[in-house]
Amino acid sequence: MKYEISELQGNMLDRAVAKAEGLAQHPGPGEWIPIISLSDKPFADEFFPSRLWEHGGPIIEREGIDLEHGNDGCRASLGRACEWGASDLLAAMRAYVAYKFGSEIELP
Repeated sequence: MKYEISELQGNMLDRAVAKAEGLAQHPGPGEWIPIISLSDKPFADEFFPSRLWEHGGPIIEREGIDLEHGNDGCRASLGRACEWGASDLLAAMRAYVAYKFGSEIELP
C-alpha cells in the first residue's frame, strides 16, 4: 500500500526509515525481516528513529539534515526534500524518507 510521507508517524515512519537504511525487507503484508545484523545497526523491529535520538540522531548528522524551528513545529530539509513535524526527529525522518523515495512510499 502507498503512503504519503508527510503523513507518516510512529511505527509506519520507523519502518520507512528502516527501508531507506536497508535494515528490513517485507516479503508479505505485515512481515518485516531484518536483512543485516551488524553490531552498530539495530534490527528493524528494534529501530525507532522517529522517536529515539540514539537511532535518529546519527542519521540527521550523517545526512546533514537541516532543522529549523517555528511556532508550528520543526521543518527539516535534505536536498530537495522538505518536511514538517511536531518534533525534530519526526520532521527529519520524514525528510530523509522523502529524499530517498519521493513523496510516497510503498509499505505493507
